Formats: sequence, C-alpha cells, structure tokens
Amino acid sequence: MRIDVQTHLFPELYVKALAGRSKYPRFERAGETCWAWASPDEKLPMSPDRHLSIRFKVDEMDAEGIDLALLSLNIPGPDLAADPREADELARIANDGIAQAIAPYPGRFRGVCSLGWGDIEASCRELERCVDELGFVALQVFAYVGGRRFLDDPAFEPVWGLLARRGVPLVLHPGPSPSAPVYKDHWLGPTVGFMFDESLAALRLILGGVLERHPGLKVLLPHGGAALPFFIGRVDGLHGRHGEQAGALPHPPSQYFARFYTDAVTHSKEALAFSIRQMGVDRLMFATDSPWVPPKRHIAIVEGLGLPAADLERVWSGTAKAFFGL
Repeated sequence: MRIDVQTHLFPELYVKALAGRSKYPRFERAGETCWAWASPDEKLPMSPDRHLSIRFKVDEMDAEGIDLALLSLNIPGPDLAADPREADELARIANDGIAQAIAPYPGRFRGVCSLGWGDIEASCRELERCVDELGFVALQVFAYVGGRRFLDDPAFEPVWGLLARRGVPLVLHPGPSPSAPVYKDHWLGPTVGFMFDESLAALRLILGGVLERHPGLKVLLPHGGAALPFFIGRVDGLHGRHGEQAGALPHPPSQYFARFYTDAVTHSKEALAFSIRQMGVDRLMFATDSPWVPPKRHIAIVEGLGLPAADLERVWSGTAKAFFGL
C-alpha cells in the first residue's frame, strides 16, 4: 500500500471565491491560463488539468500505484486575507471545497484542513468541524501565518493546545514569506528559500517553547526535514549562549526535533539518505508534492534507496497510518 502524505489541490469552491476578489489572495483566469496570486510579487501559474482537477489526481494515483492521498490546499492560503473575518470565511470555503472534491472517491483521500487565523476561537471551531464533521486528519499551516506572523506567536497557543489534546497532527508547509524580496529573482523561493522558511518555522515551535508546553503535539516537517537535519547540531551547539536563551528550555533543541516526522520529497536520493541517517527511517513517510512534482520522481528515489522490505513498508504506508490515525 502507498499513502501520499503531501499532495495538493485548488478545489472549485475555493477557486471561485478567490476569483471574485480584487485583493490578495486572489485567482485570475485569462482564457486557458490561470494564476493564483499570493502577493503583488507572487503569482503562481495554475494548470486547470493538473492543479484544479481531482479527476487528474485520481488518474495519476492509479497510474503510480498510490492507494490513499492526504489532500491539502497550496499557496495562497486563506490566512493571506487582510480582513480577519474574510480569512476565516475563506478557510471554511477551502475546507468545504476539499471535502466536496474528495466525496465521490471514498477510500482514496483524506482531507487536511486550513485555517484563516483571523479569530482564534473561530479557527479552533473550524478545526474541530473539519475533524469531527468532515473527517479530516491534520491541519496544514504555512511557515508564516499571513505571510508575516511567527508560529510561536502567543495568540496561536489555543490551536496548538487543541491539536495536542485531540492528537491531530500539524503539517508545516512553506508559503509567502517576509523574505519574499530576497526570493524574487531566479525562482529562489521554491528552489531553496522555502526550505529555510520551513526550518525557521520548526525552530520557532522548538525555541519558542510550543513543543515543551504541548508534549502531545505531533508535527510533520516535510521535504526531508528541510534544512534541519544538516543544521540541528549547530542549533544545539549555539543555543543558550545568550542570556535570554539560557535556561529557557529544559532540553537541547535536538531533543524536540526528535519528535518531528518528515516526508520523502527531497528531489535526490543522496539528500533523502542523509535525512534518514539524521532522523531515522521510522520518522519518514512517502509523499509526492503533486501536482508541482511528478509522483514517479519521488517513487524512484525511495525505491533507489535499497531499504529492507520492512523499512520500505513503513515508508510507503506504515508510519503514515500510525501518525495520522488512518
């Protein structure tokens, strides 16, 4: 069995809602060409066949032997709306859109919800609705809420507590960033910058004490753990040298990082092998990052690792079943 823990769709309801907006986030169509706007400088080209079609995704899964996919929204998220009420409403529309899209395919998909983060009480209610009524299995959050707010912002504490109490995993994902001006040229955001944004978001959860305060919080840091498998030793070595950090955490940062899980979207066998050496094969799950990446690329990388059969079974599906309660 193969379970894809990171795959994305722009559901029809959400596209329609964004297409009716003049402010970000918004969606624009020009004939057969579509763009999703996340900021004045960030517009992502969208293919109606690949990015907007659940049928395309099902056919792709069938072709590559993927049995179950955890479906989430991609950039731009509802949290980008400047009006908190609009952000919360767009999140509800996006979640209903995911639920509507997967309803005709029972057993093939589970939803991953998004939040607007406008009113935190409303966001908590939406999270519970997604889990209890829509059957969603996780919450996806971008590295910076609204493209600017850090994940260890005290205002977000009720959401982390709710996730921990309910045993619902948190899935980190890169998105609009304060570093956008640096990433503007050469496609630097998607190629490299996103990995640092993810890593900084994960470190915010660690160094800001979120994981210490919520020991039951489960976190998926995708893309082979981003940059942290390489840098976590440096973080341990330098953490606590400044007065404000001394004694802030009872354990070294690497001890909290040991609670993070990851996925196989690394784009190279060597990078994935390094991630496994640093994090352990039991913390790795299969993913495709479709429709941005052809699934066969990551399937070939996983198959090329030469893992024992028992480890390979865990990567394909076993760990995901336990982590997401599937």
